Amino acid sequence: MDSNLEKKLAKGVRFILAPFVVEVISMIYIKKFSLFILIGLITFLTGCSANKSEIPQKEKNFIPISKVETDTITENYKNLDISNTKITIPDVDEVYELNFPVSTDTFERQLEKFEYNIRKYEGLEEDTDLVPYMNIMYWDNEKNDRLVIPLDEATKEQKEQVQYIGYNDGICSELLVFSNFMLEMGDYATTTTLVGDQDDHSKDAYGYRSTNLGTSVATYDLDKDDISNISYHLSDGDLLLTEAVDYVEKHMKEDYYYVGSEYLDYSVFGIDVRKLTDEIYYYEFDVGTAYDGVALNHDDATSLDSMNEDSGKDNLTAEPFGTNHLVTMFEKDKLGFIWSCCQNFESVQTLNTYDKVLPLDVVCETLSNYISKDKQFQISSIELLYQTEFEYENEEKREWGYIQSIHCRPVYHFSIENTGLSEYRKMYFDVDAITSDITTMVY
Repeated sequence: MDSNLEKKLAKGVRFILAPFVVEVISMIYIKKFSLFILIGLITFLTGCSANKSEIPQKEKNFIPISKVETDTITENYKNLDISNTKITIPDVDEVYELNFPVSTDTFERQLEKFEYNIRKYEGLEEDTDLVPYMNIMYWDNEKNDRLVIPLDEATKEQKEQVQYIGYNDGICSELLVFSNFMLEMGDYATTTTLVGDQDDHSKDAYGYRSTNLGTSVATYDLDKDDISNISYHLSDGDLLLTEAVDYVEKHMKEDYYYVGSEYLDYSVFGIDVRKLTDEIYYYEFDVGTAYDGVALNHDDATSLDSMNEDSGKDNLTAEPFGTNHLVTMFEKDKLGFIWSCCQNFESVQTLNTYDKVLPLDVVCETLSNYISKDKQFQISSIELLYQTEFEYENEEKREWGYIQSIHCRPVYHFSIENTGLSEYRKMYFDVDAITSDITTMVY
């Protein structure tokens, strides 16, 4: 591996201690840097190095959003197969350019919200002392090492340098990463019992990640599959999938800091039913969000441009990335485990408002002109949604993953589920609905 890449990778993950957090957080960095070797291939696929493509001269007119769905794609493109493409246009009159600043609350206020989550989750009284079960991790510059210490032993300076807060009372655990306010929280006592885990997790900094257990027996895409009257037996009885979805969407939005937001609506888009024993199953839900009826991109993919050191872009250029949530249910009326990818959208700034966007045929021609004519992509779906981008205050914070805000712009999101390329399982092209700028993302 190139030495520069090794240094960057080390910086990206050095502040994480436990293995499963390495898996969750460092996947962002690992995915990015392993893709450098594929830049040449992408250059071939796209046929160009720039991220901006000219709007076709034949049509520069914008149209109301309400007319997009009825807009006809009149041409056949040699490199774009749209014969079986699902097109989704939200029923809205306006879309926006938005900015969601990351929380600037003090450590003390973040701690209050962190404790609130545990009390809410476990049903604990307000005066229950949680501090004995809490610790912080911070980076010690003098020792050039990460240190995990009990919260009640931490100095003011150490709290100011906090990288994460962990909680583990032997039953439930919670983790909050301060670089991006990613949250993990759940009941691991129930799940370890169900899977027969004999290991003692009570001394861990923050417990147990209860996902991907057992064997997957069924998956459901809620855009395509009817889940009416389908149920499985959880640890405490049968639960209809429809009832489980309603429960998840309600409690993801309303119950917890760093998960729910008053500005967003939450919707389950995928379900994985997993078998633990001959009689017991559990549910894993992929959850997306929307702002005023328009979805935020939730695809777990990475922008190729942000990985290309020769792209000519400033290092502080916003980095497109999917924002998503994962939640499990092992029993009725309780979320078993929650993973929220980044911050809880506590405030919003509207930077621009658009009541008209580029027509679909213009967007398709723009993309067709952008990519190579030597490769045909089968487009599985096109959706008008918000591209989500991580913004950073400075280079040092970017290297450490410290997000300043999440920037959103309306784009036509082209999904390619079968790339025909061994290097990528999925590929996405985002065409800005106003400027026609194109972003390539891969998974």
